[in-house]
Amino acid sequence: MTFAVGDARLQNVEIIRSLNALSLPSRASLQLTNCKFYDNQYAVYSVNTGGQLNISTSSFERNQYAVYIRAGQVNISTCSFERNRRALWMRDASAVVVEDSHFTHNTYTIYVSVSNSLLIKRSKFVANKLQITTGSYGNGNESAAIEDCLFNSSELVIYEYSYYRSRTSSIVVANSTFESSDVSVSLLGTAADLNMSIIECSFRRWVHHYQAVVYLSWQSLHSLTLAGNVFEENHGAPCIKIYVPEVSSYITPGLITMVGNNFSNHSGANVIVIDGNGYYHMQLRRNVFQNPMVQFEIEVQLVWRSGYTINASENWWGSTNRTYIAERVKDVFFDSTKAKVSIASIYSDPEMTQLEVFPDLRTWNVADGTLIGGELDRNVTLTSSNSSYFVNKTIYIPREFQLQLQENVTLHFAEQRGIIVEGTYALYTGCD
Repeated sequence: MTFAVGDARLQNVEIIRSLNALSLPSRASLQLTNCKFYDNQYAVYSVNTGGQLNISTSSFERNQYAVYIRAGQVNISTCSFERNRRALWMRDASAVVVEDSHFTHNTYTIYVSVSNSLLIKRSKFVANKLQITTGSYGNGNESAAIEDCLFNSSELVIYEYSYYRSRTSSIVVANSTFESSDVSVSLLGTAADLNMSIIECSFRRWVHHYQAVVYLSWQSLHSLTLAGNVFEENHGAPCIKIYVPEVSSYITPGLITMVGNNFSNHSGANVIVIDGNGYYHMQLRRNVFQNPMVQFEIEVQLVWRSGYTINASENWWGSTNRTYIAERVKDVFFDSTKAKVSIASIYSDPEMTQLEVFPDLRTWNVADGTLIGGELDRNVTLTSSNSSYFVNKTIYIPREFQLQLQENVTLHFAEQRGIIVEGTYALYTGCD
């Protein structure tokens, strides 16, 4: 069925085994209500329409392309898409709204590139892959939001292309449930005003040895916020992996905030992994970590940089034992080539009612007279009364303090441990 001119309204129509069930001309608009499309090559086909497509209470099953749209505005509500090869295939759309719809066992559920706004709300996805591409070469503001959705055994992939620094963009994933599902976000380009948020979502029972539950990567970012999310009973890859490429000299590093998240019963890889060469301002506060089956709650793979610190104060670490907590973070103190994490306070209960403030957990410490390591909080002299010391944590010397080794003192370093001298020098006298 092909429309030559004008707008069209169809209701209670059923089309089966057609090449192009519905084809729209340029600038035409279409409204479908209570229609059914089965086993078609293209159920709804429109190229360069520039018009508006409204589909409600309709079903699409086993089509190669259920809805194929180039340009224009798209509104879909209370529809079902099942076992289509491509459910929604929309390129260069100016605005897309999908509400109260179900997507089940489609090969590709949604592929959409949008230059203005995208909203997916109160929809359910079962065994699907969603690929969303936002951004353009223009200077307009853009937004993408996924709210109150349910994902089961599905994959959400978001790409943001940002090439004009004068443009403001935002991506929000909120109040959604991910059962055995994951989120991957790659932000490409150089825009300085991109804001990404994942808020009040739950991620449960994801099992994968390579792909993190939430994977985030970008070249430039104004802010990233992960707040109020629940990660529970995931296995294999990390709950969150952040990869930050090196920041160009003309870009101001943005802010990364993880606050109020709950991580429990994770097994396999470490819970949060931070990697790359971009030194963004980063803080992890008021999070709950209860994952005894992993070695580290936080693993830092960023290369050490003078003066750079990740703030991980004000969290609950599953215990009040300070020695245990100090060993839950893999940073410079475990590997002298990696960046530093600061833990200057902890909560003593998972409800976060009692905050304990103290010098960093990894301050200088001598145990059993021979085990040494940590960050100096005073000038330290190692005497020859104990001629041999074992360094089990990297020795970190801030610029205002000094480490002196007397004659005949020998230091034995555990694997990957070393000495970091921040802005001054250590004084050695006749030592090995």
